[in-house]
Amino acid sequence: MGADERLKAVLPPSIAARGEITLDAFLAPIRDVLNRRVFPDDSLSDEQLDILLKLLSSMDTDKDPEAARVGEREARIASPFVGMLSSGFNHGIGRSGHVTAAQPKAPGASLMQQVASSVALDAIRKLGLGSVKGGFISPLSTGMSIALTLAALRRTQGIRTVLYPRVDHESPKRGIAMAGLKEMEIPTILEGEAVCADLSALTKAIKDNKAVAILATTTFFPPRESDPVKEIARLCQDASIPFVINNAYGVQSNEVMKAISSAIDAGRVDAIVQSSDKNFLTPVGASIVVSPHQESIEAISETYAGRATAAPVVQTLASLLSLGFSRYKALQEEQKANKKYLECRLDEIAEEVSQRVLSVENPVALAMTMDGLDVREIGGRLYNMRVTGPRAVEMGAYGSCIDDYPHSYIVMNSAIGATKSDVEKATTKLYKEVKGLLSEA
Repeated sequence: MGADERLKAVLPPSIAARGEITLDAFLAPIRDVLNRRVFPDDSLSDEQLDILLKLLSSMDTDKDPEAARVGEREARIASPFVGMLSSGFNHGIGRSGHVTAAQPKAPGASLMQQVASSVALDAIRKLGLGSVKGGFISPLSTGMSIALTLAALRRTQGIRTVLYPRVDHESPKRGIAMAGLKEMEIPTILEGEAVCADLSALTKAIKDNKAVAILATTTFFPPRESDPVKEIARLCQDASIPFVINNAYGVQSNEVMKAISSAIDAGRVDAIVQSSDKNFLTPVGASIVVSPHQESIEAISETYAGRATAAPVVQTLASLLSLGFSRYKALQEEQKANKKYLECRLDEIAEEVSQRVLSVENPVALAMTMDGLDVREIGGRLYNMRVTGPRAVEMGAYGSCIDDYPHSYIVMNSAIGATKSDVEKATTKLYKEVKGLLSEA
């Protein structure tokens, strides 16, 4: 007698049928995730996510009550609480030297990883990069995934130097160094109030150097603007050199994703790296690496040393399924509205204190001049007032991505997930602290 027949033997047929309808409706999104492995239109509930992850993690050999586990790595854990922190995927993911390979002791974790990477790739496609062919969730943050990607290019294509249009940010620089490569910083130029990549200097560096790759940036703090990735992709195709794009928080921006899509169509792009926490509201720890070429993804995943923790991957999967495409699009619209509200608030404050908002294109952030003011003091006061995230930069200081930038300024952003209330509180406190500093002068 099957499960259905046993259920009907206990309950009246009409009641049993009604229970099956409810159960099928609850399980349908879980089945859909496992069958189609796509970024769903509608989000899954926390209860559905819990069952999905428990189902998958229960397949791993450390859950087998009859197993005789005599290896040196058997997913032994100190307490159930510790196991909960990895959602039960205690064997981790990957095999030695191949982070996306299936693992004999972890069929559940291996399936989870495949589902996660497929869902993430589909999300990136639906959010603007329809022509990418491969991708995976890296269990490393963005800077470390850039290092992994560059190390793969060194291993497979023999690159020795990375041409890097100047961005005053340490993570990519450390990633270049970790990959054992030389960084050649390409200077930036000032166009109005915006700091931009110098394409002529980049073109000359391509001609003057051998065994190079280019690392470009789509998203950084004002006054730095996005690199012209379409033009760089054309240069890379003409010169037959690899091109990696640091798209840290660009997925949330339709404009940035359109620019990258145009770059893929127009020239050569080897890999695009984006943060999971900045774009998909996960804990820090993972990133999503995609490419127009499946062989590039294979080379990157085969460069990873050893197995990896499953926690960042499962967290990214859970976040993607919790969001769903429809909710994500709604969050994008909210982000755009909050950016406009932030701009209005900063314009009002700037007029009140004889400053101005810098004219710089940026998908989530704005900068207001602090000329003649102690901008670092203002930044410190905001921190003490429990405002997190502002970036205070003195005139000419490191952080502007160019030498001798002519303004002191403070940056605020309204990235995806921020609320109108966040913007209201932060800008109100900014106004209060600037007025207070002026009154003390």
